[in-house]
Amino acid sequence: MHDALKEAQFSPDRPVTRLLHDSPEMRVVVFGLEAGQEVPPHTVPVRVLMHVLQGKGAFLTGKGEEPAYPGALAVTEPNEPHGLKAAERTVMLAVIAPRP
Repeated sequence: MHDALKEAQFSPDRPVTRLLHDSPEMRVVVFGLEAGQEVPPHTVPVRVLMHVLQGKGAFLTGKGEEPAYPGALAVTEPNEPHGLKAAERTVMLAVIAPRP
């Protein structure tokens, strides 16, 4: 059992990631971002689900910027750009499946 909000860590210098689960079927990562920090858009050859647990910002996907707020989620297809820009302290959970 994991509590992603309690597992999230923050740094004034950069987003912080913590691996919560890793198996061939799926990887689960929690991201802690301070206001103004960004996970730049990047691609992987599998689907990624990004779910904001706390904070606000914007999902950065192949469709452009979309609002990110508690409860919001975005799913990107393989090789579709994805990232997150935080407007305030933000915790995001990413599920990558299958693990690349």
